[in-house]
Amino acid sequence: MIPDIDRARLSVDTLQWLKDNNLSTRSASASFPGLNPAMVSRACTEQVLSAASLLTLCRVMQRDPLRYLIFTERRKQNQAVTAIGKRETPEART
Repeated sequence: MIPDIDRARLSVDTLQWLKDNNLSTRSASASFPGLNPAMVSRACTEQVLSAASLLTLCRVMQRDPLRYLIFTERRKQNQAVTAIGKRETPEART
């Protein structure tokens, strides 16, 4: 099991917090030091946040950051191999 962030739950809570406080991503950023529009937008759209951004957002929303800690099964990663394409420049002759 590996620790991860429940981004779906964070998204729901962030959107609800914005709605409850009649805020947009920009107005939230202007009203609370440490927030910026990109950070709030990332949280709303379930994108990855840095640990510092997550903690800042939780502090502003008055939420316990551990609320978003989940444990998931380790996933097998399929490592794709890119085929070598034809070169755009002519081969050097020796």
